[in-house]
Amino acid sequence: MASSPVCTLPFDSNPDIDGIGIRVATYLQLFIGIITLAVSPRKAVDSWWAVIVTSLGLQIAAIVDYKQLSLYHALIVTWLAFPVFVMSFFYGFLSWSERISHEIRLGIGAHGVTYVAVNLWIWITVHSFGVQSECNDQIKFALFALGRPTGWVRYLVLYILGVWTFGIVVPFAIGVVFLFLRFAARFHPPLRSWFDATPTPKFTRKPSLNAVVAMLSTFNVFALVLSICMVELMVSSNADIVEGGNDVWTFGQVIAMILVAGPLVTLWKTVLGEIRHTKGDSLEYRPAAALLDLIKKKWRNTRSGGDDVESIGRTSNSSDCELQDVDSTVVDRPGA
Repeated sequence: MASSPVCTLPFDSNPDIDGIGIRVATYLQLFIGIITLAVSPRKAVDSWWAVIVTSLGLQIAAIVDYKQLSLYHALIVTWLAFPVFVMSFFYGFLSWSERISHEIRLGIGAHGVTYVAVNLWIWITVHSFGVQSECNDQIKFALFALGRPTGWVRYLVLYILGVWTFGIVVPFAIGVVFLFLRFAARFHPPLRSWFDATPTPKFTRKPSLNAVVAMLSTFNVFALVLSICMVELMVSSNADIVEGGNDVWTFGQVIAMILVAGPLVTLWKTVLGEIRHTKGDSLEYRPAAALLDLIKKKWRNTRSGGDDVESIGRTSNSSDCELQDVDSTVVDRPGA
């Protein structure tokens, strides 16, 4: 009977995944994307796509290179992509109050399905995934606390992924069925009549754009902070079983840092455009400009209120002086 492989540590380093340059570039790109989306969702599509493409690239590279990838590095990829998974629904939830384009829906669906599928694949095969799989039980996975990915953490993560899968698959399936029925209604008069007679549900009350953006931006920031904490905790806690090299700057890491310039320029142009907007410009789909305009109005009202009080005070003082003049005239009048 063949003996089971003996665990030989450390894992080979892969600086193109857990290198300091890749991590910092990913954090910066995500933070810039969150700020750009919060400032002006309509103008932030390019920044949003850059984040989506980067995350998809990381996950697709992990799929293609899985035979040379360790479980440790695969789990790092899932945490790096997690905030993008949260951000990918930004425009989806935003559509509650505004219409969004088909390309954004495509991005939401592609990234959501890819992220959940990659995670399910990794966690279902966690005992045998990647190179040096005999050492997988030595890895420390961070999920608020450190745990072995082959232990109880695995069942918790699979439960969460199951909920996410249900939340993605069910709406997607309903949408596909609805589109199929819509298409079939063109050739089936009774079905077409049913669609025409069925009223389209309308929400009597929709949240304001500013409220939606504020809520989603808060979730995005929380997801980013959580991702940074978990990735850095994993890197530091597994330093003894991973060959040194994640702090070495490689060609791929330098390129990743350079590519951050794209989203940064988009943010600069977006902020500059919001600052320079004229008084007659529409504030629709521009929550930052709307908030700035509201602050300016409040400031003007406060100042005008103070001016009114001061004016009333001056008028009152003037009236008192006139009354005093009248009284003195009466006192000085002869025979008084």
